[in-house]
Amino acid sequence: MGSKVPLMLQAVPRTLAIVLAATALGFVFGLLLALVRSYKVPVLSQLAAAYISVVRGTPLLVIMYLFYYGLPELCAALNESLHVSFFPEELNKYAVVIFIFAVYISAYMAETWYSALNAVDYGQMEAALAVGMTMPQALYRIFLPQAIVSAIPNFGNLFISTIKQTSLVFMIQIVDIMAVAKIEAGKSYRYLEMYVIVSLVYWALTLIFERLFIYWEQHYAKYKRHHA
Repeated sequence: MGSKVPLMLQAVPRTLAIVLAATALGFVFGLLLALVRSYKVPVLSQLAAAYISVVRGTPLLVIMYLFYYGLPELCAALNESLHVSFFPEELNKYAVVIFIFAVYISAYMAETWYSALNAVDYGQMEAALAVGMTMPQALYRIFLPQAIVSAIPNFGNLFISTIKQTSLVFMIQIVDIMAVAKIEAGKSYRYLEMYVIVSLVYWALTLIFERLFIYWEQHYAKYKRHHA
């Protein structure tokens, strides 16, 4: 049983790379969605709300299949209809899976950002604008540092949940931790042992990042108290 652990650990960097890249994209896009909704930008706020509702209401596995099999079909249809060969019909599967998770994460991140931004007193924004700050400056220097403190617990929960959700990527031929477990179990027929190992690996990753987010939250809370 112990001899299979290194095989699992070899897949950990690949899994974390997917999670980190997708989370970074989802973090930024989710913030943009939240800002559009918070400031009620005409048309865009309605589109953002619809996007969030659809993504949050659709199982991740369904989203994965839709994009993984749908994007090549869409590219082929565009090439045919426009009589070009500009759109790639064979996509990099790692790029696709990162895009899929970024789409999924952004919808949940948008709700987290939306709640966090609304928790900050808007009077501070008005005061910042009154002393000559631009809107981006006020957001960066005043709003976001305060919003992120209240949002960190939800960010952490979403990040940890995403690590566990990556166990689905073997369904679209990505060799992650779960895929290694299934391959090795198929070779030895020792399914129970392999699934015990993979559960321990995910549990260890969860504990590590849980502690990191707790530290991050405490650090920002101290910073906020110091500058209050």
